[in-house]
Amino acid sequence: MTHDTNESQILMNPSDVCTLLGIKESTLRKYALILQDAGYKFHVNDKGQRGYFQNDVIVLKRFMEIKQNRDMTLEQAAEAVMAWVQQSNVAVSVIDRNRETERYNDDIKALKEMVAQQNELLKKLMMRLDQQQKYIEESLKKRDELLMQSLKESMETRKMIAEAKEEKKKGFLSRLFGK
Repeated sequence: MTHDTNESQILMNPSDVCTLLGIKESTLRKYALILQDAGYKFHVNDKGQRGYFQNDVIVLKRFMEIKQNRDMTLEQAAEAVMAWVQQSNVAVSVIDRNRETERYNDDIKALKEMVAQQNELLKKLMMRLDQQQKYIEESLKKRDELLMQSLKESMETRKMIAEAKEEKKKGFLSRLFGK
């Protein structure tokens, strides 16, 4: 029942198929889901969207013809279509999930390696930032200590100058008044 997809076939979007079959997109979705439940495989892209090949349109057309029989449910019509597909050897569109998975496994592996490299780089950058922050804090602390020391020395010098001026004033007054 599962045959390889002919790569030269044209993949149609749902609106094109709806135009060909004369149905609404919601009806197409409903029919596709019923056929999938019965075992039919449609082309599905990596985003989970269905695409339709010419063979899929033939199967859908046959489903619509069979469902016209009032005695059949949609599920029974889908089973009948699946029997017809198997008997008539209609090529069924199938995604080779293993090939798709293998293709994406390489991409996933590459992405994981890139994430690991970026994590390592982030660790190094964080260490450098921590070292830089530590250096800045130590530099500010040294600067503050030097500033405080300079202020103390400046205040002591001013105090000594003031005392010297006071001493000079006392000396002049003492000489003047003889005290």
